[in-house]
Amino acid sequence: MPRPRSLSDDTVLERAIEVFWQNGYAGTSLRDLTQATGLSSAALYHRFSDKDGLFIAALRRYADEGLVERLGRLSVARDALGAIRNFLDELIAMSLADPHHRGCLLVNTALDGATMSAEARALVRTRLGEVEQFFAARLKQAVADDALDPNTDIAGVATTLLGTVLAIRVMARLEPDPARLRALAEHAIASLPRPAKMMRQGLER
Repeated sequence: MPRPRSLSDDTVLERAIEVFWQNGYAGTSLRDLTQATGLSSAALYHRFSDKDGLFIAALRRYADEGLVERLGRLSVARDALGAIRNFLDELIAMSLADPHHRGCLLVNTALDGATMSAEARALVRTRLGEVEQFFAARLKQAVADDALDPNTDIAGVATTLLGTVLAIRVMARLEPDPARLRALAEHAIASLPRPAKMMRQGLER
């Protein structure tokens, strides 16, 4: 009868996330992972095949913890543009709350430049794509609610908003200045194409 595992996969992944988050994929050695998880290299490979397998599992868990609840909650908010604003506000709050200024593991991985598997890169693209899809869905709803110009380029604006997310995460690592980060988010929101009637109302006030 096999012995029960002393550490659950969830615990191992949480520890591995911290190592990859701090050092990046390229900067993380097998020794770093064995020291952090308390497992031997053989035990790690038995569970996750190799370093890349562990990295993919850690990335997936990180994204599930950081994105699923937030995107689900904000996707059903009545105020579509408010949901976009809240997403950016929460992103800034999380970035500023990290005393180590580690940024986002997904974004860091996209910028790492390290050689990794196609599966790992595809996972990063997919999870960042979920954020872009969230923006597109909220923008489409805002158009339906007459909160945005009906001729809004939904795909183009969603991509621009994703670019704002990446910029916030990178800037927060380099220089976590709350005023600059909030100004970036405010500019993105202010740049959204509003209906002509709303623009006229703004001018008349």
